[in-house]
Amino acid sequence: MIGMMAFASCKKSPETIGNNLISDDSYISIYHTDTTEIVCHSYLDSVATDNSSNALLGAMKDPVFGNTEAGFYTQFRPSVAGQSFGSNPVVDSLVLQLCLVDYYGDTTVMQTVHAYELTDSLSFENNYYSHSTVATGSIDHANGCQFSPRPKTKVNIIGNDTIPQPVIRIPLSQELGNQLVNLDTTAFSRPDLFKQYFKGLYVTCAPVSLDGAISSINLTNNTYTLLQLYYHNAATPDKPMRYNFYVTSSDTYFNHFDHDYSQGSPEFVSQLLDGQEALGQSDIYLQTMGGVRAKVLFPNLSHWTDTLEGCRLVVNEAKLILPANAALTDSIFKTPKNFLLVGFGSDTTTYLLPDYLEGSAFFDGTYSSSKQAVSFRITEYLQQMIDGKKDNLGLSLGINGAAYNATRYIINGPEAPVDEKMRLEVTYSIVNE
Repeated sequence: MIGMMAFASCKKSPETIGNNLISDDSYISIYHTDTTEIVCHSYLDSVATDNSSNALLGAMKDPVFGNTEAGFYTQFRPSVAGQSFGSNPVVDSLVLQLCLVDYYGDTTVMQTVHAYELTDSLSFENNYYSHSTVATGSIDHANGCQFSPRPKTKVNIIGNDTIPQPVIRIPLSQELGNQLVNLDTTAFSRPDLFKQYFKGLYVTCAPVSLDGAISSINLTNNTYTLLQLYYHNAATPDKPMRYNFYVTSSDTYFNHFDHDYSQGSPEFVSQLLDGQEALGQSDIYLQTMGGVRAKVLFPNLSHWTDTLEGCRLVVNEAKLILPANAALTDSIFKTPKNFLLVGFGSDTTTYLLPDYLEGSAFFDGTYSSSKQAVSFRITEYLQQMIDGKKDNLGLSLGINGAAYNATRYIINGPEAPVDEKMRLEVTYSIVNE
């Protein structure tokens, strides 16, 4: 085994590579360092959000990250082809019901919701991002309706219906209900024709003054997410009827996020908006929703082998440790579970690290509540950098599910106190070539 071999033929001592090394007279050429130089900073992100796993809706004011409003654009389709509302239909109400599957933040804060009809069509062929917009009309069909999410309410009694699922119900205008009832019957013959008559809705929330929450919505759950039209015929007012419109995976929808980072903490604003990247050595910020990622670079890897003649450095294990900042522990904003780490390519694209391909059990990237930290095993990546097989352009660090999760994370930078700082822990051997 490599770790049990002694290599007396190396002309220079490997101690210049790092500290905490075992003594020169040891017969086991295994070394350890946790003082590798790290340079890092946060930067603004943008992500594709079309047809994501969840739609996000809500607003929050984070004392560190500032204001965020989350909303979604979506198409709808008729539940039954060839629908006819009769000769003289009367709209009783129109309700957008959303299947609530998760939340982030304080759900006791009231949210003010807006819903606007799209005036431009969504296309399945287009790519939509967290900052993308589509033209809408000026009428707020939700009329500033207010709600507070109730994610732990497992049973809702609505009229004669029992719904065993947390939902958000948003009353929409009578005007929009009348518009749907009075559509040409051709509109109900095929989903693609319906989308020409009714292009869809943009649903979003107004800013909140403190805390707030973002709700995760299963938009394609056709049992609980529905655009519900309640109506009756004038001749039979005592016979109420209901017709549903759905969103399916064949329809187009995407998340849209508005961030006002100028309302964040001074340290966050200085690093992210004012370009003071050196502040990343103290704290690093990550946020989903097309928000914030971080660049991590080990600038001196090419010099690790400068003092080795006739020998090769073999990385046995390399772990990047990302300790949580203390500001997370007392926050209402939950710590994310899974993180992403990819390499930067020469044209600012990214690529999967070789360690990622070894599987999640090896690569890791999961938050440990006991250690209050995240770690990544990047052994093969580091070996490639040291051997000069890939350009050392740094790593891009983010939170998993940036398109459909609402969460954030603050990391102690490499210049934080020793026991709590970001660091690269490397165990390696020196072998004869």
